[in-house]
Amino acid sequence: MSEIHKAKGFEKIVEPIRLTPQSKITFQCYPGVPCFKLCCSDLYLPLTPYDILRLRDFLKLTTDEFLLLYTEPFILPKSGLPIARLKMRDDEEKTCPFLGEGGCTVYEVRPLACRYYPLGFGLFRNRDERRNEEFYYLVKEGFCQGLESGEVMTVEEYRKSQGIPGLEEPVLEWAEIIMKKESLGPIEVPEKSLELFFMVSTNPERFRSFVFETRFLEIFEVDEKTLEEIKKDDLKLLQFGFKWLKTVLFGENLVKKRKESPSIKKAKPF
Repeated sequence: MSEIHKAKGFEKIVEPIRLTPQSKITFQCYPGVPCFKLCCSDLYLPLTPYDILRLRDFLKLTTDEFLLLYTEPFILPKSGLPIARLKMRDDEEKTCPFLGEGGCTVYEVRPLACRYYPLGFGLFRNRDERRNEEFYYLVKEGFCQGLESGEVMTVEEYRKSQGIPGLEEPVLEWAEIIMKKESLGPIEVPEKSLELFFMVSTNPERFRSFVFETRFLEIFEVDEKTLEEIKKDDLKLLQFGFKWLKTVLFGENLVKKRKESPSIKKAKPF
């Protein structure tokens, strides 16, 4: 800790400035930076559905094993929706479970939130233009000296350097669901709806069983090509799951119901 600037502390400041993809930032992080690894402790780090797939496969675990060992459920404060977040070690610093002596041991498949740091990301609905708009902001932690050095780059250049676009695209519909629920305000969410959202968001193996081993296909029309894809491809299954969630939670009719379907206990739309 002696190498850290004495004037610095562990306070966290979110600059109330909306950044665009063309906004410029200065940042670098590598083992030679005095504060290296200090940002890898006591985190409230949400995992996207794609993060879970990539980490699970990298660690050669089943989804259930990964969720049990490395995650805990967390309720997003604005939307009230349940997701999985990374579970910190039970040590004094509450360090990330993947932090090693040399840094991140899962760096190749590190979560999207880690790749964004020190940026934050959000979506909002432009109702006048009927489209979603992305925005970014800067998170300044007192100990971080990476913000004081390195090359100047745009937000989009930084995103590309961290491999973000390719990892973000598969979960944009998932983020839209969360954003849409946030826009509805503090309404009561049926327990069944929360369970469905959490299942699709965290556990493709269980969602696949739900599709193929329950009365799901008696209720919803799914073409043969899609069925073949989601039987073996977890990423395709995620994409299907997000569309299905939009159908049952918001009535968007992206997965069509059969005209004659058995009576079931329905999930009430938000």
